[in-house]
Amino acid sequence: MENINSILGNFGGAAFSIPLGQMVLAFGLCLMCLLWGRHKWGLLVSYFFIFYWGFIANRLYWVDLLGGSTFGLFFFVFCGLGLILMGVLSVFQETH
Repeated sequence: MENINSILGNFGGAAFSIPLGQMVLAFGLCLMCLLWGRHKWGLLVSYFFIFYWGFIANRLYWVDLLGGSTFGLFFFVFCGLGLILMGVLSVFQETH
């Protein structure tokens, strides 16, 4: 239980910043995908922006949080890229 509280404490004090122009771009791209009926592309675009904002734009926060652990950063990037790959493959799949 103490581990969970310490993890939540680390995230509770974090302040992530997202530029307004990028938010408008993400909203516009997702809106166009949804209006044109490209739901898979809309989900993929939204996931890309969330991954970008969460990891790439706030990279220094993650480096400080993980204490410079390269394993933690590689694991985070590997999981993110794996999810992006699965999303791209699902876009080209005809039936589920």
